[in-house]
Amino acid sequence: MRAAHTSLEYWLSGEGLALLARASDALARHGGDTLRAGTDVRKYASSVYAGEALKIMLLRKKAHTKGLGSWTQNGFFTQQSLEQATAPAIAAHHAKRFTSCKHVLEICTGAGFDTAALARVLAMNGGLITSIEASAELAAMARHNLAAQGITNVEVVCGLAENVVPTLDVARFDGFWCDPSRRNEHGRRIENPNEYKPSLAWLQALPIRGVRGVKISPAANLSFPPHSSAYWREWIGFGDECREQVLWSGIAGVDGTATLVDKACAWFPPKNVSPVNVISAINGYLVEPHNSLIRSGHLAAFFAEWDVSLLDSHIAYGISQKKLPESPFYQTFRIVEAFPYNRKTLKQRVTAHGWGTRTEIKKRGFPDTPEQVRAWLKLKETQAFGVIFLTRTERGHLVILAEREG
Repeated sequence: MRAAHTSLEYWLSGEGLALLARASDALARHGGDTLRAGTDVRKYASSVYAGEALKIMLLRKKAHTKGLGSWTQNGFFTQQSLEQATAPAIAAHHAKRFTSCKHVLEICTGAGFDTAALARVLAMNGGLITSIEASAELAAMARHNLAAQGITNVEVVCGLAENVVPTLDVARFDGFWCDPSRRNEHGRRIENPNEYKPSLAWLQALPIRGVRGVKISPAANLSFPPHSSAYWREWIGFGDECREQVLWSGIAGVDGTATLVDKACAWFPPKNVSPVNVISAINGYLVEPHNSLIRSGHLAAFFAEWDVSLLDSHIAYGISQKKLPESPFYQTFRIVEAFPYNRKTLKQRVTAHGWGTRTEIKKRGFPDTPEQVRAWLKLKETQAFGVIFLTRTERGHLVILAEREG
């Protein structure tokens, strides 16, 4: 079997480039049908080479679809590195934190997506990056991908960070960034940050001054002593999703910050939090918060600022008696009616409102999926539609029928 670096050398050779071109043509000719495209490509190469060529072209198409940059059409990635690739806007958001740095140490280069964003920011002041990648295959890919973007201020070092860092003069670094591997050898997510590769405990112990950022799972629930100012946590939203949680130090910030990168806005938890009420009557408006607020653990503080009551202490829906101003941090729905969950009653009420297939179905704390509920509701083709919320309170499962505001 060919070594990883030899593999990349092959694909950059005349023979390899010609095979990639044939794979691209075959996929286009057969509408993305890999079986038929593979039959064509195997006329010119062994099944192993033909399969790799098709895989490379499919990964490039996926990178293009994800909006990762036009350069990706000539890039190289593994499936996992592409799945974990940081969106360009989010990578740029991280990189801006390092504007004042002259030499940043990065651990876990991957295919180089975060690296490229950091390099562009540092290049404005003549800054450099030393980036460590454990995989020889990914290190070679990152070097190629960075060169394809005209980036020249990055040195990619191949090796385990735990072995490489002791050989470096860490005093020369004034910044540090890491997106550690959060999957095991079977591709399953690692829940405990101290089982990341490298572990969070090892990363936090590195004696590097200046701006420091470590990406961890959005679901990781870390807590710091109230007196600790060493780290603060930022939850990063993009679209409707909470994409990341980042631990920052060496730069001013508020623990629990929720940042919506694509909306260019952020919310900071207040120092003094007013108590939040749990509703007694379900009327007015249902408030559905952005997932970054939910993940941050400060949803109650956000609701208190807007005089919104919690539907239930364990459910991330709010109820407002007044119409709220528009905000990217939540969506609002005018409540039509609410009643204890009963399948027959739900179907009767939806039919009475004349709601059809365009109706949205949302759930929190409810056992069935929206798809399962839609299947047995058997909604008809009509112009009228609404929003069905399936949730629970301390009193049991609940249905809220509502109409989307705006």
